[in-house]
Amino acid sequence: MAKKLLASVMAFALCLFVSAADMVVKGKNGEDQKINVVDTSETFLRFKILSDSTVELTDESSCRGHESITIPEKVRIEGNVYTVTSIGEWAFYECSSLNSIKIPEGVTSIGKWAFSGCSSLNSIKIPEGVTSIGEYAFSGCNSLEPKLLIYDKGTKCYGWIGNKEKCTDVVIPKGVTSIGESAFWWCRSLTSIKIPEGVTSIGESAFERCRSLTSINIPKGVTSIGIFTFKECRSLTSIKIPEGVTRIGPDAFRECSSLTSINIPEGVKGIGEGAFSDCSSLTSIKIPEGVTSIGYSAFSYCKSLTSINIPDGVTGIGIFTFEKCSSLTSIKIPEGVTRIGSDAFRGCSNLDIVIDNSKKKVEVGSNAFKGCKSVTWLKD
Repeated sequence: MAKKLLASVMAFALCLFVSAADMVVKGKNGEDQKINVVDTSETFLRFKILSDSTVELTDESSCRGHESITIPEKVRIEGNVYTVTSIGEWAFYECSSLNSIKIPEGVTSIGKWAFSGCSSLNSIKIPEGVTSIGEYAFSGCNSLEPKLLIYDKGTKCYGWIGNKEKCTDVVIPKGVTSIGESAFWWCRSLTSIKIPEGVTSIGESAFERCRSLTSINIPKGVTSIGIFTFKECRSLTSIKIPEGVTRIGPDAFRECSSLTSINIPEGVKGIGEGAFSDCSSLTSIKIPEGVTSIGYSAFSYCKSLTSINIPDGVTGIGIFTFEKCSSLTSIKIPEGVTRIGSDAFRGCSNLDIVIDNSKKKVEVGSNAFKGCKSVTWLKD
């Protein structure tokens, strides 16, 4: 009886030892390395299973009040061991007491807003294996050392971290091929930036509200200018769009109020909604013949614009497209246009416009020409 009891106790003790024991794995140098496995029932951190072997740290973690956090390399969930490979969206959002965090080497992804609002966070090391960092991941982390964050073996630019007022003059290093979404969003002290020729991708809102930026070079390899990319860059006076660009996204240059002229390359096929809206100093613009679509409000409130051409391939003019272009005196509507949207030329007080309705009927929305100087209809 005593032997059976002793055996049971030893077996129980062995189970405890196994559940709490370190795992032994091979390190980078080939030597054995001990890794502590944390049971999720014994930590405030919460994880979501991604696959048979990986988990993501989630925003369900109760990090408030913690000043220092070490994210485990591996966790045990219901007896199974998983590797932590991802820090999810909002994971440490507004953990204002957090001043340091250790991220394990196995992490490859950091989600949107992951550390946003961690105002006391003063140090962080991004593992070499990280290949993805979501927008605003470090927004509001003003205690971090102000610097340009480059990751994924030097190929990706997350953007500026730390105090944005310190972002004044930036040189993105060679080797970088992409600039992330919102990379320099609200860096209102940024006056100049040098982008290497190897960059082929610039994310949405990358330079939005960089209100002191006067000029910028866009590398030849870039093919698209996304939504909000240069929105409210109010000191930007000129910009050269490379020949490879095929689309200008919605609100790409909205409220660039110092921009006086812009050349759109021949390869561009579409101009997005509000792309140049409120560019109040823009006096002229040439739209290439290859453009077949112009989004609504694309040039609304361009009050200094005196002339503009609409390519023959355009078949419709959307709502508010040229609203309040009060200096516009004349414009030629292509024969292929069959639809003019509501308020398309509303408030163009100096515009004399001719609509050829003799060959095909043009559908005109309400108030399309309200406030125009004159409208002439050509009919059979």
